[in-house]
Amino acid sequence: MTTLRANRHYWLPVPNEGTSAGTRHAFRGPRWEGRRQERTVCGKEVGMAQPSEMDWILFPTCADCFGVLKGEG
Repeated sequence: MTTLRANRHYWLPVPNEGTSAGTRHAFRGPRWEGRRQERTVCGKEVGMAQPSEMDWILFPTCADCFGVLKGEG
């Protein structure tokens, strides 16, 4: 029997400092657990906050995070 273990990650919209724009980044782990700061899959250290529904709709997906995860897949 073969057991596959997936690298877990989650996506979270992160606002850009000083603007109303932002990006949906990927993070390692099963879910956001309220940490104030975290490193993205693409290597950026970002501040974390509870996103709004509009953040999910308006913020684009980080192409670098997507590329890293696609390469791992």
